[in-house]
Amino acid sequence: MISFSGFNAQPFFLSVRLCDINVQKTVTMRKILLFALVLSGLITTAQAFIPDGNCRAAFKYAVNDSIKTLVPATAINFHDRSEGNGIRWFWDFGDGNTSNEQNPMYVFIHPVGGPTVKISPYRTVSLTILTADSCKSFYSETINIFDGTSHNNPMTTARFKYYQTAYDSIAGTASFQLTNLSEGDSLKYLWEFGNGKTSTEREPAVTFDFSRTEWKVCLSVTGTDEVTETFCDAVYIVDPNIPVIDPVYCETNFGFTVNHKVQTFAPALVLDFYSKAWPEPVEWNWDFGDGKTSNEPNPMHIFDFPILKDSTVGFPNPFRTVTLTVKTTTGCIATVSQTINIYMDQMPVDTTVQCEALFKYYRVTDLITFPEVAAFRFLDVSQGKVESRLWQFEDGSTSTDAEPVVTFDIFKPVQKVCLTIYTADGCQSTFCQPVYVSNFPVDTVYDKPARYYTMKIESFYPPQMSSCAGWAKAHVYMKDSLIQASNYKWSDGTEGPEVKGLCPTNSYSVKAIAPDGTHISTTFIFNSDGTITEIPVNWTVSGSRDKLMVQVEKANPDYTVEWRLCDGSVVKGDSIALSLINCGSGASNLILKDASGNEVYSENISMKTIATKLNPEIELPAVKLFPNPISDVLNIQYSGKRLNEMQVEISDLAGKRVSLQNFFDVESGQQIGLNVNSLRQGIYLCKIRSGNQIIKVEKLVK
Repeated sequence: MISFSGFNAQPFFLSVRLCDINVQKTVTMRKILLFALVLSGLITTAQAFIPDGNCRAAFKYAVNDSIKTLVPATAINFHDRSEGNGIRWFWDFGDGNTSNEQNPMYVFIHPVGGPTVKISPYRTVSLTILTADSCKSFYSETINIFDGTSHNNPMTTARFKYYQTAYDSIAGTASFQLTNLSEGDSLKYLWEFGNGKTSTEREPAVTFDFSRTEWKVCLSVTGTDEVTETFCDAVYIVDPNIPVIDPVYCETNFGFTVNHKVQTFAPALVLDFYSKAWPEPVEWNWDFGDGKTSNEPNPMHIFDFPILKDSTVGFPNPFRTVTLTVKTTTGCIATVSQTINIYMDQMPVDTTVQCEALFKYYRVTDLITFPEVAAFRFLDVSQGKVESRLWQFEDGSTSTDAEPVVTFDIFKPVQKVCLTIYTADGCQSTFCQPVYVSNFPVDTVYDKPARYYTMKIESFYPPQMSSCAGWAKAHVYMKDSLIQASNYKWSDGTEGPEVKGLCPTNSYSVKAIAPDGTHISTTFIFNSDGTITEIPVNWTVSGSRDKLMVQVEKANPDYTVEWRLCDGSVVKGDSIALSLINCGSGASNLILKDASGNEVYSENISMKTIATKLNPEIELPAVKLFPNPISDVLNIQYSGKRLNEMQVEISDLAGKRVSLQNFFDVESGQQIGLNVNSLRQGIYLCKIRSGNQIIKVEKLVK
């Protein structure tokens, strides 16, 4: 909407940016111009805003006094202040010149008048934006280019926002509070809710039924200038019991197994592939690296061995790079690649990593940039003899340098960066990770755990025996090396690494302590032929007595670990503090579920089921929350090793998330103040985790 009003003869010649010109003549010329404009009744355009979806164009500007010109002119810096994830900007400065920069600087040349020539000091500057979700919005403002001030008479604009206040599944209704953001003098309001009801209140509340999930609400405002503007927006009913998934984030991976059942006419490797993605995928695109593709979620593929050996070429390349690209229910697209040795079932597989893309980054402080951007240097630290590389940045730009320097917009705090490397032996690897423009981690390459323990069982059952005459011995390995563990204890009460009298089809457990104090365990079923079938979960306990942590290793990565806390609530994670599950009862507190949500294993872990020898020197994370009950600020005091990231989630008793905050580079002894003033009175559950490790779960009262 564009409104017009009479010219306001306010003094607008206040601070002219000129260099080496006669100021007195210019002032005289401006007086003549002001008089001419008053006589002519010149009118000017006020601000205009045209939305097209869930975005809003807007900008601010300021005179740049540091720019000197040879002719009378005014330099103005423009700053984009639009709402929405903008990807394109189009500026029109009202004098035939344009720009596609997000925050341009433009020099307005002052017009030259004459005895019979009228000049206008005003230029209408407009900005059109395009966002990532294809929303377009237009905004314009009329500027006095002589002194850089706006000439905008009071205008009438309509605008509102809303938030859902209640959801009644029994009555089939949802309530909303409308927030009025309109501008103007002495406004009158008329709300139309699309269900036949209206309101003249400034900020009414409205209730909609479930007959539709989307209702159109319109607000018409009328000001003292008798100009009426109408703004409409869609109000969506949201079920709080359905989790909200970030539509821009997804991840994928895949695995494979050798298929020995399929017979081929020529030498070949047959693999069964299965995809893993989050959220739920709806489209799959497999590229097997040999010119063949598939759109199945779990395809079977035959890799034909090379038939001819050309001595001039050498041994045929045994590697194929398999790439999976998925599209999820949220529209997000994710890609992952793995290099496979197609001779894996014919000869020993080289377990040495052929290549692995990896990079670090840090902020460049000695590079002069605009205040709105931040410069980062990226370092290629990949494994393998890299011959070429390709950097891909979220804004669409690329680089082939080993250490490129890239600038990011500080108003977009997280940017995704991917590095793809190519080595001389045909290996290709891609590594992607988010770059934190604000509060970013100092070093984004995380060390892998220094120790990884497994327990293997040696077993035997005498032939033609029908009694409990089985025998087993436990061995503890750190990676592939046998170590001397102690405090072996079996579920039947036997102490030591060996146990006798095992009965076929019965399940047994054994626990031991590694030299560093880590607890290792395994559970298996003793078969009638003397072999064992391991139950697909292994847990270890580490830490001092008052800071014990339980860590779970899953045999199947598709399995999910759930923990039943002492208050009956259930949380998910690969590790948890023992104090949260050590309830003194015999009920199962470790629950293992498959990809379909079926329970495949459960166990009770408590102080009674573990040995007592612990290493007091191991430092594990701990969090103290206070005060409780809380008022406006929740204090979070952390102790333990440095965390690259700590996530604080607060939810109500119905499980609905009400707050989610991420903190980076958290040091031991650091205290963080979290503003919880917006929380209503009630009981909440606060979960604090780092990666898959649950550090703290505590109820809060406000």
